[in-house]
Amino acid sequence: MPTVGRVLLAGVTTVAVAFGTAGAAGAAGAVDQQDRQDRQGVQVLPPPDDWPEGGTFTVFLCRDDDVWENCRGRATTAEQERVLETRLRAMPKVTEVEFESREEAWANFRKQNAGNKTLLSALQVEDMPESFRGRLRHWDDIVPFRSELGKAAGVSTVFSFGDFFWEDKADVTVTLCGHKKTVYACKGRGSATLEEKKAIEARLGTLEESQNLYFENRAHARRVFGHVWAVKSLGSGVPESRFPESYHAKLVDPGRAKTVIDAVKGMAGVYEAAMVGDGRSAPVTVGTR
Repeated sequence: MPTVGRVLLAGVTTVAVAFGTAGAAGAAGAVDQQDRQDRQGVQVLPPPDDWPEGGTFTVFLCRDDDVWENCRGRATTAEQERVLETRLRAMPKVTEVEFESREEAWANFRKQNAGNKTLLSALQVEDMPESFRGRLRHWDDIVPFRSELGKAAGVSTVFSFGDFFWEDKADVTVTLCGHKKTVYACKGRGSATLEEKKAIEARLGTLEESQNLYFENRAHARRVFGHVWAVKSLGSGVPESRFPESYHAKLVDPGRAKTVIDAVKGMAGVYEAAMVGDGRSAPVTVGTR
């Protein structure tokens, strides 16, 4: 595999396997009672505090001349692959295991990055690593799993994540413009204003496709991010200001998601509208620009 393609793929691997979160406390702080009354039809707070219990994992296998330290420039052998699969299937914390071939990985990668012609033109099927993917039984298994498999023979990298809080609670996420210098900043402006939020809520609330509509503040979004990355406490190093506010809409018919997305795209204060779980409905990074 070409060195350039290998390094480029390494740089986007996290984005390819992670699907993340979104989320601040109103336009200017906590939502007061009057605001609750004004915003009829919108659940100002997220749904009941039921957090997903399990998680997912991807164990990437080595390729010839791989850039990952554990590979030492050698591809995973057939014996190492067999031993690794046996080990995964025998682990009590693992509930599902499946093998993804290079061809399957390339097809999925092209689908996930269909709009990025530059990236797709720089890679090819030979650049894709093979992998084992599956599910973990408990959230507390996520970090130990990474440590346990990270140095296994034939393994290049291991990614494991907690299930996304909104995955089964909403079908569309509308991410609002965030603070300047964050990855959710909209060009030439600051965070979405209260008036802009009310206009977005009115648009979403009047669509016949909408069943339930939730507003997520930055505090909750920060917690969702920590759950996905299996971090019990993010500490002061990741302030709430790094996260955007979002609306999450549960639809009567999820197949009508595009109609809802098209209805709010381009509205003042909207950073992005996307289907939940498409890799864009939740941030995999919260850094500044």
